[in-house]
Amino acid sequence: MMQLLQLTKKILATSIFLPSLVWADIGNVFEQIGEGNIKRDDNAAMSAVVGSTILLYDTLLTDNGRIAVSFNDDSNLRLTEHSKVLIDEVIYDPNPSKSKMVMKFAMGTARFTSGKLGLMNKANIDIQTPTASIGIRGTDFTTTIDELGRSLVILLPNADGSSSGIITVANEGGVVTLDQAYQATMVSTISTAPAPPVTITNITVGMIDNMFIVNPPAEVQQQIDEQQTENNSNNILTADFLEFNDLETDYLDENQLEYTELDRDLLDVDFLQDLLEIIEEADLLSRRKSGGDFGSVDIRGTLPGFDKDTQYQTIVEDTGQIWFYRQVTGIISIRLAEGANARINTITDEKESLITVGDGESINIIIRQTN
Repeated sequence: MMQLLQLTKKILATSIFLPSLVWADIGNVFEQIGEGNIKRDDNAAMSAVVGSTILLYDTLLTDNGRIAVSFNDDSNLRLTEHSKVLIDEVIYDPNPSKSKMVMKFAMGTARFTSGKLGLMNKANIDIQTPTASIGIRGTDFTTTIDELGRSLVILLPNADGSSSGIITVANEGGVVTLDQAYQATMVSTISTAPAPPVTITNITVGMIDNMFIVNPPAEVQQQIDEQQTENNSNNILTADFLEFNDLETDYLDENQLEYTELDRDLLDVDFLQDLLEIIEEADLLSRRKSGGDFGSVDIRGTLPGFDKDTQYQTIVEDTGQIWFYRQVTGIISIRLAEGANARINTITDEKESLITVGDGESINIIIRQTN
């Protein structure tokens, strides 16, 4: 009881003065086998030995060794060989709902066990990998990550073999829930949904290491293969266009070429609408040639605002400049003074347009734009 009271006082002090304590003491190394390091700020890495203090923003690294860290809320983090974890954010508050922990698992195999002192809501613990985010409602799980960022997540059992709780694995592609002992999912990319959960059989906690990402358990590998097959079936690059038999269809057999006077519906032709469209098109052509609607500024070959023929947006700005803007297979943006004399000749694969400002004799701009 006295130890718990002292720990609580320590956490309260850390919480109250956290804004000024950038390097708050948040844990320490309690196991070490072989070589492990702590990278802090821009300083050289220091050896991680039993008793080493862990501070906020530390990066934990292992080479041919293993280390275990205990945090102030009694949660534990264990790293196997060739692993890397960044302690990104840890806040202890007297109100557990305001406490927070964020860690980034970058490479290798790490095991996280949540604390049992009730000092932090598990919902406020976020474990991130290069391809997924792990939400904690359980107490014990491992994550194995390879050089490509692929992540294998396994929910571990309690001592009696039952599930240690629930965790969610989510990314841009979707979310899955693990709620059974030794249930696992694989996440290949940040945009690919996590593989459907499977339960791994005939393994123990001690068997989980970096080899699992190179040679996944059979149950996980089967889910990966099935997911890959499903993704390929929806990929246009893998489509077999020989399966389409449109050449077997006789479109001439549908009498589409037969036409008689009885097929004409004279009432279905809006002559007035056609006439208005012709008049409007003639008016646009006339305005485009004359440069109307630009006020005192002499611009010919395009219309104010957006011209669907030249595809230029032309604006006479209050600053005394003329802005020509076109976004088709790239962006063209030209600004000229109102008194400029320029020609803008735009040549594309489809057409050629010429815009004249003033007499067009001083500046000649030629733009060739192809696909």
